[in-house]
Amino acid sequence: MLVDVALPLPLFRTFSYTAPTALPVGTRVIVPFRQGKEVGIVVGTSEPRDGVKYKAVLEVPDSEPVLGPGMMDLIKWIADYYIVPLGVALRTALPAALTGAAVPVPVVKTRRVVTLAQALPSLMQRDDIFGRAHQQRALYELVESLGGRAAVEHLLERGHFTPSVLKGLVARGLVTVEQEVVARDPFLRRAPGKPADHVPTPEQRAAIATLTAATPGEVFLLHGVTGSGKTLVYIELLREIVDRRGRSAIVLVPEIALTPQTVDRFRAVFGDRIAVLHSALSDGERYDAWLALQRGEKRIAVGARSAVFAPLPDLGAIIVDEEHESSYKQGESPRYHARETAIVRARHDGAIVVLGSATPSLESWSNAEAGKYTLLTLPARVGGASLPAVEVVDLRTSTPKLRPGVPPTEEETFRQVISKEVEQELAHRLERKEQSILLLNRRGYSSFVQCGSCGDVAVCPNCSISLTYHRMPERLVCHYCDHDEPLRTTCTRCAGLVMRQRGLGTQQVERLLT
Repeated sequence: MLVDVALPLPLFRTFSYTAPTALPVGTRVIVPFRQGKEVGIVVGTSEPRDGVKYKAVLEVPDSEPVLGPGMMDLIKWIADYYIVPLGVALRTALPAALTGAAVPVPVVKTRRVVTLAQALPSLMQRDDIFGRAHQQRALYELVESLGGRAAVEHLLERGHFTPSVLKGLVARGLVTVEQEVVARDPFLRRAPGKPADHVPTPEQRAAIATLTAATPGEVFLLHGVTGSGKTLVYIELLREIVDRRGRSAIVLVPEIALTPQTVDRFRAVFGDRIAVLHSALSDGERYDAWLALQRGEKRIAVGARSAVFAPLPDLGAIIVDEEHESSYKQGESPRYHARETAIVRARHDGAIVVLGSATPSLESWSNAEAGKYTLLTLPARVGGASLPAVEVVDLRTSTPKLRPGVPPTEEETFRQVISKEVEQELAHRLERKEQSILLLNRRGYSSFVQCGSCGDVAVCPNCSISLTYHRMPERLVCHYCDHDEPLRTTCTRCAGLVMRQRGLGTQQVERLLT
């Protein structure tokens, strides 16, 4: 039997191997490749060709395919649409613990558990059996008080028993010790909070009603201002999909928003049915979460862009929160976009998609105006709160023009950065003993240092980007690789003596305000 195997290599082809039996599509296999071994995925069968000697599949680690037909179709679409080898795309859909040929079967975390094997209902029996073995009796009764089953580590720490006491109970046949698999869940020790008792506003109720009545494959753009209660709409939709219909769901959030507080809001409602998938987890934790989703033990996957590949059966909804975020676009091969991938998967699995944002992306807004997406709007904040007043100050018209060839005065330098309006508001807040925040997404003192004669800019020798000038300590720093060097007093290109500091950084703003 010949099977076609896709390998995680930069080659737009598959490789044929002999297998002892027919292997379903999506099965993980260990195959020889060159001088080593690779983990591949079976994508089909092929006919043998004359004169070709085929290598054999070395191992089939799993009893069932790791990727179902729906996921295989999705990965094939990614490989075709984003022009990437099929094997590379398939590797992206699997947790890292399943992609290593050296350890094809991931190591699970286990613990020893003590279970009562014989009941001693009367005190007379206990006196006869234990006699003067007081420590054994105390340990037996501790296990009994804990429901007849407890972890060995917990017993030894809590009761201060020695391992020999436990061995004595095992030798008497009173208890048994077994190995138990433990799920590596970083949120397991965080007790779920109480769900917030919010009453949906009329706009939220209208959005929830529209979403629950949606047809499979339909895409919605939920445009709600900040604080309008989009998360409440998500939770009510998940209650309908998961609790009432018994289906599963995926919630995608940007990596920066995937905080314990965000997860706790969903866990407060759905408890331990939530599985979290993101890059901060260890390989073991990601594998355990993936396995729990595949087995149906957990019904909702919350995570960053890679969670779109969560192995959920009977998918009912995919929610993409802050759908405009650029972090949904993969920066390395395969360069898929999680939002577009979610839409394709939902159409194949018969699920609905909700794209939520206060500032939708241009492409989503255009699709909503064209009728491809259904637009839902939450125009007001919950509780009647109003958005803060925003005033845009155009520094091109409000700042004085600098005279060519004439050094700017201290006042002119200050006005190039801080307008009169900002200065007045800062002074007003200080009078009222309030605080202010100035945001500037530029670290250091100046963005770059440039020669006044030839225009040469100091760049990083590793990254070929301009070095940022930091005043405290006085260094030129690369914000990509952390390369740093002393401030240049002369130009390395023309030996010019005038080195000008260009651009604005937070240190310069701080100096101007003090």
